[in-house]
Amino acid sequence: MMRKLKNRILGILLLFTLLPLSIFGGFSIYQTNRKIDDMTECNLATVSENQRINIKNFCEDRKSEMEMVANYAMTQAAIKESVGEPSPYDAGKVDLEYINNVLKERKKYGVFVASISILDKDFRVVASSESYEIREISQMKYSNERFHTGGFIMGDVYERNIDDESKKLIPAYVGVYDEERLLGYIAEELDTAYFDELRLNMDSLAAGTFYLLDGNGMIITAGDTKQKKSLSHFVTDSSERNSFQKAWDEVDHNSNPVGKIYYKYRGDSYVTYYSDVDNTNWGMRLTENLSAQRQTGRSYTVMLCLAFVFFVLAIFIVQIFITKNVLAPIEQIMNVFNDIKATQDYSKRLPKSNSVEMNQLSDEINGLLTHIEDENIQEKERQRHLRELAECDPLTGINNKKAIEQKMLAMVQSATDKKVRISVGFLDIDDFKDYNTNYGHQEGDNVIKFVANTLKDNFKGEVGRNGGDEFVFGYEGDISKEELDRKVKKVYDILNKGYKRGDLLKNMSVPCSIGIVTAIGGSFDYAKLLKEADDAMYDAKINGKNTYVIREL
Repeated sequence: MMRKLKNRILGILLLFTLLPLSIFGGFSIYQTNRKIDDMTECNLATVSENQRINIKNFCEDRKSEMEMVANYAMTQAAIKESVGEPSPYDAGKVDLEYINNVLKERKKYGVFVASISILDKDFRVVASSESYEIREISQMKYSNERFHTGGFIMGDVYERNIDDESKKLIPAYVGVYDEERLLGYIAEELDTAYFDELRLNMDSLAAGTFYLLDGNGMIITAGDTKQKKSLSHFVTDSSERNSFQKAWDEVDHNSNPVGKIYYKYRGDSYVTYYSDVDNTNWGMRLTENLSAQRQTGRSYTVMLCLAFVFFVLAIFIVQIFITKNVLAPIEQIMNVFNDIKATQDYSKRLPKSNSVEMNQLSDEINGLLTHIEDENIQEKERQRHLRELAECDPLTGINNKKAIEQKMLAMVQSATDKKVRISVGFLDIDDFKDYNTNYGHQEGDNVIKFVANTLKDNFKGEVGRNGGDEFVFGYEGDISKEELDRKVKKVYDILNKGYKRGDLLKNMSVPCSIGIVTAIGGSFDYAKLLKEADDAMYDAKINGKNTYVIREL
């Protein structure tokens, strides 16, 4: 009888224990898998955005470099001369050998640049860093015509032999303009090895696969973080990608250029993050095996099954244990990731747990967050450095044409808001071409740097190189004509005293013509002020050069 009662009690106990435990266990497993999926998707989104930003920064860097070459006066002169237009140089024909050497030097600054070429609008070679025959039709002509607009774009991948080695290259284009007329192109060939490095540095991926595809669906780089050599084709054939292709085709990519899709492959669940890449028609895909990531959830399931034995006698104790040692740490992990996702603050860290396993997981995740935080700091510093490079004239170290224009526009707006006086000056070195002709381009560069340093040291405000031997400077604030006249005379004293050349016994003076206009903010826009300053400078040249004209508007 007692035996039967014990069995009956055991049966009732097991019934009322296993049922709630099964419900609780099933719910816990579902929640765990969902949280793991969320973590995986969050990580993919973070890596995808970082890679997109890296490629965008690379594009902006190449665009800046090519625009710099496109804005060279010699570039436009070379294209015009190549098509039979009159040379803008008074000294005669353009020195193509010099231009080729300049392009070779510019190529050295780009680690992943295979070639830099100047092309006319029919894609015939005008000058190049490579040994192309002049007037040879560049193979870039035969790329997609949508790249031939004159705007910056990176094209589709192709292969070319370089030093008896076949390399995958990416063409990049930017137009060369004479005012609004398209003269030709600056074209670079970029080594896809850069994108291989981006892929190999994705150490935050668990077992994901990264694909970077061009507009034709050809692979630029593909593989995981351990495959140093990029995949040249997809890891599966077309028939095995039916589930992916179906999910892919159901997406309206015009309305959703960035997103994620879910699909099945060989019985496993996968998620793929996709996004377009700025300044290209490329696509980026990051794929992760959700089923593999759910192994953590499967380990949790095994633990629950083993816990059934203990839950028969101590259901509440086990429930508390699971809640405290498993669910709570996972919840903390998700809270931290959600906070990071919402605030982009990578300084947040996971707290310590009572579970050794969870502590190990927390340490690994905290290590990952530390790495991402460091990368984020480095990226911000790199962005700051790139902005400085983009605004700096490489020869003189002062503002370049684009930067001085932006700063002068801001200064004019500020003067307009404050209703204070603004002064804008335009300086041109007299007979500058004689320096290059008589003393060489190196000495011409020394003259330009001497003038730039003189203006920077003696004018309060903004100073920039407008291009060639032209400089623009400006000052916001009330200043008398007498004070302005005194400052200009000081500059002329320095310029006329000149600078010391190593091969001369006396200093070589640098005569310049300067035009300055002043006006109350709001009365004229920057374009008008610059035009008036330019006209005043030309009046100074008419008056005999090496003098200045100050006008109050």
